Amino acid sequence: CDGRMTLQMIRESEEARDVPVVFLTGVKDAEHIKAVMELKPAGYMLKPAKIERLEETIQKILGG
Repeated sequence: CDGRMTLQMIRESEEARDVPVVFLTGVKDAEHIKAVMELKPAGYMLKPAKIERLEETIQKILGG
């Protein structure tokens, strides 16, 4: 299964639904991005991601 399907399974799980998920992907297709964003990921970054942006996203998720 792909990342979108995995996030959908996470969101359907009582125990894991609130786990923050950040997508780091090469998929730029607008329909795919829209479908993923409907599942409310903590972030969505296209490769190659800048390390600073990745660090900022992780810090935000961790509350720092």
